[in-house]
Amino acid sequence: MKLLLFGLLSALCLLRIPSVVKVAESRASWVASIFGLAALYVLGTVTPLEDIDRYLGGINVTNLLQAAFALLAIFFFNDSVRRLANVPMIRWTYYAPLLSIPIMVASFALIQDKAPTAADFIDTRMDQLATAVYSGMYMLALLFTVLRIIYMLRHKAKGLYATFSAGLLVVAVAVSCHITYVVLFYFSPWDALARDIGAWFDRLFYVGLSVTAAGWLILFLSKQLPRLRLWMIDALWLTALRMRVRADRSRVSPAWDLFNETLENGVYKSLIVLHNYERVNLMDFPDSVQGRISHIEAKLDART
Repeated sequence: MKLLLFGLLSALCLLRIPSVVKVAESRASWVASIFGLAALYVLGTVTPLEDIDRYLGGINVTNLLQAAFALLAIFFFNDSVRRLANVPMIRWTYYAPLLSIPIMVASFALIQDKAPTAADFIDTRMDQLATAVYSGMYMLALLFTVLRIIYMLRHKAKGLYATFSAGLLVVAVAVSCHITYVVLFYFSPWDALARDIGAWFDRLFYVGLSVTAAGWLILFLSKQLPRLRLWMIDALWLTALRMRVRADRSRVSPAWDLFNETLENGVYKSLIVLHNYERVNLMDFPDSVQGRISHIEAKLDART
């Protein structure tokens, strides 16, 4: 399940790079994907956990990085959803989850015998108050942010947006299980019950995140595919023509315009560059090329 989530987040990161450059509103979800990938990486999804910890000094700082990266991923995803839902930013609730990070760092530093790194780091040290504070604060911040996202999506919970809400609800249940585990284990004599409840965290958490990431990826593709089908071939053809006839002073400019502009704007800019090239050189393109250009211009006129 972790590898599936890693693959989904990798696809989101790569596919959203052009829109991140062009549209400020896309950057929050892209940054969330980056932090999500970082969190999964330090979980040992790609490189063995022991190797990562050895590179970082062998003091099991990887567990702290996992928590911090995951929290930052959810934080930026929350910001992306806030923009999507047009919810005004209320500063104290917006930044509240980040206030938990200094507390997490301080409590993590107080945990005794942190090394060596291990997947059951929390379970084997739950008898320490510092571990309970560290783990509990992390989960409370996650739960606060996830519930806030679900609340913001309450009026959009249809179709693919319902997939987000369903996935996030599973995440909220998983986090609630872990919080219950921490409370029962440290503040009650029911250790066995606490462990049984806590075991549901890993079973549910990554399933919920995978559903959410899959919904986000499908939504992105569903919005982009019609535009890609309409303009991608034309944009690539015009870019190749600009490079072939050297219509630009810089050989980088055609590729940069393709990457840095929306497809429609890139097509429009390429047409201007090519017409200027014709005027400056007092020439016309062959009829086949000119016919293709006229067809593209007609498509643009039909869109305005």
